[in-house]
Amino acid sequence: MVLQTPELYYAAAGLVLVCSSLFCAFVRCFHMCRPFDKQESYFYPARRLMTFIFACFALPGVWLCRMDSADAWLFVRVFFVLFLPVAGILSFRRYFFAGVRRRWLYLAVAGVLPLLLIAVLWVFAWMGGDVLWRRADVVLPCVGAYALLLTVGMVRTTWWLCLQIRKHQYEEYSNEDDFPMRFARLVVFFPLIYIVAAWVLFFTGSHTYNMYLQLSIAVMHVVILLQILHPQRHECRQAVGEAEAFVEQKVETLLTEQKALEDDVRSSWSLSAEVKDGLEVKIRAVLTEQQLYLNPNLKLDDLAAAVKSNRKYVSLVMNERFGSFYKELNRLRVEAALEYKKKNPAATREEVALHSGFASVKTYSRNLDAYRKGKE
Repeated sequence: MVLQTPELYYAAAGLVLVCSSLFCAFVRCFHMCRPFDKQESYFYPARRLMTFIFACFALPGVWLCRMDSADAWLFVRVFFVLFLPVAGILSFRRYFFAGVRRRWLYLAVAGVLPLLLIAVLWVFAWMGGDVLWRRADVVLPCVGAYALLLTVGMVRTTWWLCLQIRKHQYEEYSNEDDFPMRFARLVVFFPLIYIVAAWVLFFTGSHTYNMYLQLSIAVMHVVILLQILHPQRHECRQAVGEAEAFVEQKVETLLTEQKALEDDVRSSWSLSAEVKDGLEVKIRAVLTEQQLYLNPNLKLDDLAAAVKSNRKYVSLVMNERFGSFYKELNRLRVEAALEYKKKNPAATREEVALHSGFASVKTYSRNLDAYRKGKE
């Protein structure tokens, strides 16, 4: 069969889709970033599934070999409305709701059965003979009804994911969930957008529209692949980074405080008990009356300037009378947080942390736990 100019464009678009699908499937199957590959089940929970999904997008390539077959074209028309909801439902559930109890009947209806149907239709498309096309008045309505059911399932799954995003943003947690917020926001509406586009192809049967749709899906493959090459469990990686930074900061603070304490010990002979008492009163006054502890960036130098004293003397009094500078600040902040929470029961942890001088919710939670353990 000699291809005319429009058919060449249609074939080129189909070839781009097939190549991008197989390339993305290959990369997703064999590539994992180190050291995250040592915990594949956690950092890449949907790797095998995404490999399978990418590969399945090459199935419309049957039309490249059977461009003269009406069955092959009918398969292309129905493939996207069937497979896009399946791909969205399975990937979202596997990645974002892996801990939710699986309902096998639902997964069978939304996953296994449509894949079997696609396989059967693909076989007929490959065989040719216009078997499907001669029964198009039955095949298209039946497939359309089933695809509509799958689309409703995809809408429901998208709604669940939107609720999870909203829950993570606004509700209160005793512990922050390991939820890939940024990634969820990026992909939440991807399937629905392309499903709507697939329905346009289903109803119009336009070869030109199919060309643009296939090119668009090929681009989508590359975008998604670039996102999922690296683990999207940002919170886990961020927590590891924050923990390492916290340890480094703690060590640096201890070394600094130790050096300051040694300097204070050497100079403590010059401070009488009366001077220390007076400086303690000033420190308590400025911390409580001026509420300097509400400044999350407050430093010892700032406190020394507020009481109009020497930094070493303030450090000495803080260590002797308050335990340490940071210990007293966090105590005041926790008590302020508890008071704010008492007056505003509906306040979230973000609001409580913001109004009590903590730089982040994690810092607030950590010090709140330490405060409560100290009270036990």
